[in-house]
Amino acid sequence: MSNAEQGIAQAQTEAAKGRLAKTEGLQKQQKWNIAYLDERIFIYFGAIAFVGLLVVWATASSPWILYGSLVGVILLAVLWGVARVGRIERERRERTAQAAAMSSQKQD
Repeated sequence: MSNAEQGIAQAQTEAAKGRLAKTEGLQKQQKWNIAYLDERIFIYFGAIAFVGLLVVWATASSPWILYGSLVGVILLAVLWGVARVGRIERERRERTAQAAAMSSQKQD
């Protein structure tokens, strides 16, 4: 288990046991964890793409390569963002279904 997964598990356990014992509190904690990790990954991806773009620009001699690499980095960033939005939406639906299942179990 990676440190990030362990941190998420610990935060969810804290939310479930302690101050955020209600289902809404656990959902808020899980959403925050997912958003935080996604933001970190996106920032690292952007930094790597920027460094790669600088390397290409410093070593390339053709304008086609220069501007093609710029377009490629922009396209990858847009595709990453679209995938990220889809993943967040999928996680939201999954968490909503989990919360509904948990609340129905509590009522039984």
